Amino acid sequence: MKTKNPILKDVRGRLANLIARRGKDGSTILSILPRFRKSRKFSPAQRAHQERFAEAAAYGKRAMSDPSLREIYEPVARKKRISVYNAGIRDYFHKPEIRNIDPSGYTGNAGEEIVIRAVDDVEVVRVHVIIKRNGEVLEEGDAVREKYNRTLWHYKAQKDLDTEGCLLEVRAEDRPGNVTTKEIVL
Repeated sequence: MKTKNPILKDVRGRLANLIARRGKDGSTILSILPRFRKSRKFSPAQRAHQERFAEAAAYGKRAMSDPSLREIYEPVARKKRISVYNAGIRDYFHKPEIRNIDPSGYTGNAGEEIVIRAVDDVEVVRVHVIIKRNGEVLEEGDAVREKYNRTLWHYKAQKDLDTEGCLLEVRAEDRPGNVTTKEIVL
């Protein structure tokens, strides 16, 4: 039951067999306390999700208590009208996305650039590039974030390479440590 009743305005928590919480619009939401059998068994997938959620909750608490993380998550929380804690949990569950890898400026010569567009709901903190052939790493290093477009990353090749049959692997990492990998053939 959703209500804007002024008597229930500041009620939160458990009340008899009801749970009261605040909705996004400031209303109070009352629901019946769920009942679970004591013999209930969780599947391995459910246990894994519970563990992941416990990790996310711990990260959300860290986002609230660590001043440097709080500084990052406060603008996100304000924009989405959620708490810093919930912004931290949300970021923990969302992996970064590699939207584009542009190797058109790279022909195998040192000093040439590969441009990567990587986005996240909060921030991508690292983009790592690996050039390999037949599983053997030929070159690797971190890309540098563009100053004015924070979604673009530039990797400057360090060696002259024959790119025939090479695979380009890009890894994007966000603040909670989620990693996304994308590969293309050069």
